[in-house]
Amino acid sequence: MQFLTTVCIAAIAAALFRMLVPENKAEKQIAFLVVCVFLLTCASALTGTELSLDADAYNIGVNTDYIGFSGEVNKSLQKKICKDLSDKLYKLMNENGIYPQEIHVIVNISGLYSIDITQVKLVLGEEQRGAATAAAELLAEELDEDVEAVIEVR
Repeated sequence: MQFLTTVCIAAIAAALFRMLVPENKAEKQIAFLVVCVFLLTCASALTGTELSLDADAYNIGVNTDYIGFSGEVNKSLQKKICKDLSDKLYKLMNENGIYPQEIHVIVNISGLYSIDITQVKLVLGEEQRGAATAAAELLAEELDEDVEAVIEVR
């Protein structure tokens, strides 16, 4: 019964729209559009599907699991980058007779897939004060130009 009601309402609406169409060069296009809407209505009534133009019907929502997972990946990747670079710098400094107390690697996460090293801070003890210049030269050779190298003597 619902099928017949839908088809009848669609037929009446199509007939009314065709009567309201003015006689001009767009008459054929508007008539074609009305026929397409009528056929679409009949097809949806026949298959039992409902057509919804409501925006909420197509809202897939926010996938919070993915966001949480990507945040964990960013943190893990940040830790790995910092550890690998600091290990590499410790080894380089030690090979050249410089023994830093601490190496801090500062990174910037500007997007989901963008992690940039922005600063490397080398902390030397007072006994290594004379090696600060050599350490700065080694850092300049090893790091990219856009990475700031800071050497602190404590």
